Amino acid sequence: MNRTSKIAIISSIVAVVIISAALTVHFRLSETEKSEITSGSEQNEKESASQVANEIVNSLQNKPESKENENTEPGESMANTNSQTEISVKEIDEVYRWSNSTETNPAITLTANIDNVIQFTNPTDAKHAFIIETGEKESLADFDIGSNSTGKLTLKPTKTGIFEYHCEYHPDTMKGILNIIP
Repeated sequence: MNRTSKIAIISSIVAVVIISAALTVHFRLSETEKSEITSGSEQNEKESASQVANEIVNSLQNKPESKENENTEPGESMANTNSQTEISVKEIDEVYRWSNSTETNPAITLTANIDNVIQFTNPTDAKHAFIIETGEKESLADFDIGSNSTGKLTLKPTKTGIFEYHCEYHPDTMKGILNIIP
């Protein structure tokens, strides 16, 4: 068995284990959501666990196919590639949320040192602003999306880490985690 086949098998096993863990967290959270949560701290703990589970699943979904990686020699850069993410604004029960095709306030994964495109669609009557906080004086992004419009934000982050994003006008309901990977 050649090296590439062994790597593919090991990667598949790791992916299955991680997906199983994420699904276990998801189903346990679903059971928890059936009972009423009375404390604000319990609500925050539940949201944090959901965000971690969503981040794991999204990072697996956004991972490049192994065939692309097989064609890249060690030390060789994939600098000419770029990443695209689609985000919409959704109004659910008169509350605004960021959304992709599968979830609300999704974890977003970007790659450092390449162009990452986030395509926004805002079908609502309200203006929104996508902000990525870095914990420093300046934010990584501050992008306005007018009502009933679309827009495209291109980012080429130079540092990695986990950051928070939110809407400037709806920070309590339109927020999520942004993971910048090497």
